[in-house]
Amino acid sequence: MRMSATKLLGVIAIGGVLLGSTACGPIDSVTGGGKKKTACKNIESELRSVASGGVSSGSAANAQRFADAASKIRSEGQNAGGDVQTAATKFASDLDDTAATLRRLSSGNLSGGSPDFTAMQQHGNELGKACGYTGFRLG
Repeated sequence: MRMSATKLLGVIAIGGVLLGSTACGPIDSVTGGGKKKTACKNIESELRSVASGGVSSGSAANAQRFADAASKIRSEGQNAGGDVQTAATKFASDLDDTAATLRRLSSGNLSGGSPDFTAMQQHGNELGKACGYTGFRLG
């Protein structure tokens, strides 16, 4: 079974965003307090929502889903501040890049390359560490 480029990008990106833990770690009590814990939980919830949403048939719909997730993650990072904000901003930029690629594909433009999934993995790991996740799972 052949998979379209749009579906492939969506599957790779969704696999790259799933956090494998359910709680912010003990560093929360040292830095960031309740705002950090709440922001990390909200970020995780958003990532799980994107991951569980599957890949729709239209790359434009997928692009919007990634753009919306990037916006929410960036906002939650700002709520937390500090290292969570820095990591969330980087990861949100990766999601924006994925959304831009999907938009190009939906318009028939096959040039422009693909998102940097290595950077997405690195930034996802940084976000997991900033939130104190004990397990961060990719794909």
